[in-house]
Amino acid sequence: SRFFLIGMNRAGRVAQHVMQVRHASQLAAEPVRGEVSTAQSGRAAVVSLTRPAKLNSLNLNMIRELRETYDKIVAEGAGCVLLKGEGRAFCAGGDVAAIQQQVEQGQVDGLPVDFFYEEYQLVEIIATLLGKHKIPQVSLWNGIVMGGGVGISVHAPFRVCTEKTVFAMPETKIGLFPDVGATWALPRLPGGLPVALMLGLAGTRLKAADCLWAGVATHYISSDKLPAVEQELAQANGYDDVKRCLDGFCSQPDQSTATLVQVEATIHRCFSAESPAAVLKSLESEGSAWAAQTAKTLREMSPLSICVSFRAMVEAAKDSCSLQEALVKEYRLSQYCAQRDVPRSDFQRGVRAVLIAKPAEVPQYAHARVEDVPADLVQEFFEPLPQGHPRGELTL
Repeated sequence: SRFFLIGMNRAGRVAQHVMQVRHASQLAAEPVRGEVSTAQSGRAAVVSLTRPAKLNSLNLNMIRELRETYDKIVAEGAGCVLLKGEGRAFCAGGDVAAIQQQVEQGQVDGLPVDFFYEEYQLVEIIATLLGKHKIPQVSLWNGIVMGGGVGISVHAPFRVCTEKTVFAMPETKIGLFPDVGATWALPRLPGGLPVALMLGLAGTRLKAADCLWAGVATHYISSDKLPAVEQELAQANGYDDVKRCLDGFCSQPDQSTATLVQVEATIHRCFSAESPAAVLKSLESEGSAWAAQTAKTLREMSPLSICVSFRAMVEAAKDSCSLQEALVKEYRLSQYCAQRDVPRSDFQRGVRAVLIAKPAEVPQYAHARVEDVPADLVQEFFEPLPQGHPRGELTL
């Protein structure tokens, strides 16, 4: 397949690394078992992410194992699916550091292409599990849930938070955007587009009370009750049984962790602005501590990613946009983010500074402020993929 290098002049480096990267790619293609486990508990299919040392962050092997697992569940049927993570995280995201390193080495038709393609296909399968196959999924967020972890869980009809839950979509910090269907799902929360933009642009971290307020979680259940929940879900056969079980265990979280209900009016006032620059102007003139801190946080994110993410969520929020259409657009965005370098993408610098450098560094983004990002550069991210792209447009 033809290399998809946009705005990157690295022919010499490509030649230098091509043999070693191809060898690494062949090794990476070999499935590594043991990072996803599946068990049958009565009528329930229990799927566990078992990569706790990496906070269950998704790599391509895990995505492929999950695809096989869900295909089998669909074929054999189940009363429900219970998805959980081993250790202190449900799933802390996707392994984007590996993607960045491959691009930096000059390989542009391996992980950078395949990871997002197959991840988004998996997201669509999980999101349509109930609608197509009458199988409800319960996502057990007993720990950190971010990025790709949100993608494989937030589209399920039941999302259970506990006192250990920390939810966030922090992609704009690394030059990416809130992907895995989040451009579509977040605006459909009860708070609508303003809450979606706050979560997706600022990467706001939510604990249990805020997860319930925002609507990203449907139930709060203390972690000590989860074994009993799993035991009862083994007898569940379909949506109504699952809802009855979770409702029975549901309680109220510690309200001292609630931070957003008090600033609800501010969120809607500031994040209803018509552009990223207008959002920042509104926050910076608001006069409250929360607004000032949120503006400061936004100023620390990639200005280009803020602009791209804002437009993506505004477009996906339209009633006429389906999840499938949003995922196709997200795949385009992922490719233009991952495969280009400064000044046409902040992904490589962002990932290198935040996730790879030890200690983490402050990313040097291409633009100093969102006000400096040209509209025609943002437009490029929304164009169809070029003919030379190894996999072409996402198919679902």
